[in-house]
Amino acid sequence: MCLYGLHFALPFSGRVRYKFASFWNRNHALRALQRAAKNLPAMLEAEEKERVVSALRAQSSSVKGSKTQANIPEDSVPKTGKLPAFIKEEVLVGIYNDVFPCTAEQFFNILLNDDSNFTNEYRSARKDTNLVMGQWHAADEYDGQVREITFRSLCNSPMCPPDTAMTEYQHAVLSPDKKMLVFETVQNAHDVPFGSYFEVHCRWRLETNAENSITIDIKVGAHFKKWCVMQSKIRSGAINEYKKEVELMLEVARSFIKSNTSSGETDKAPSSPPVAQDSN
Repeated sequence: MCLYGLHFALPFSGRVRYKFASFWNRNHALRALQRAAKNLPAMLEAEEKERVVSALRAQSSSVKGSKTQANIPEDSVPKTGKLPAFIKEEVLVGIYNDVFPCTAEQFFNILLNDDSNFTNEYRSARKDTNLVMGQWHAADEYDGQVREITFRSLCNSPMCPPDTAMTEYQHAVLSPDKKMLVFETVQNAHDVPFGSYFEVHCRWRLETNAENSITIDIKVGAHFKKWCVMQSKIRSGAINEYKKEVELMLEVARSFIKSNTSSGETDKAPSSPPVAQDSN
């Protein structure tokens, strides 16, 4: 409810008192409360569905175990044969589209494969710390492969602490002809204000268009698991911050690929390539 403050100076004591009056009359306030009460069950149901989706993604990305390792209802897993999406595509906006000097298969082999040191170099360049990387593995709930990484990341916003614990769930699908790679991530910032309210979703789509060249299309967005008064500011801040990440990531990637290509690592095959699975 919006309140308006009126102050009155008291000449004898020198103190200032405030009297608050509402812009809303009683009927307006009552209708707003009634609408909120009516919408509450649907809001709670939506939040519960988001909690289940997040738990499913976390459990699938961190271990190759069964659904009993997480509190995930059996009916939350689709039984129609259609696999769930890893990210919320509707929140994404395009932030980058350009060519890059490698093939889609090389991008995965050199930069994302389990034995690659690229992520360590990139996180070090960002001055992130405490990096722990899981292994790529297949998951029943998603096509391709998934893994989980955790680290501590520096915060640049004045509203945030100096750094925050981060969890990033990664999903990679390489097409059967090895010419298309889709790399998706979901980031959770645990120590920032409203950190439990939102996730940063990102999709990299890489398509080989020449012998040693790909087109990279990157989209990112903030997905809110529940309503937040700071949604607009958080969304714009997350997108702008990820633009900076992409700029540095591609700079480090170019250098890393160049050094590995010149040393004969280009054709190194991944231990378990994330080839797309038929979900029909």
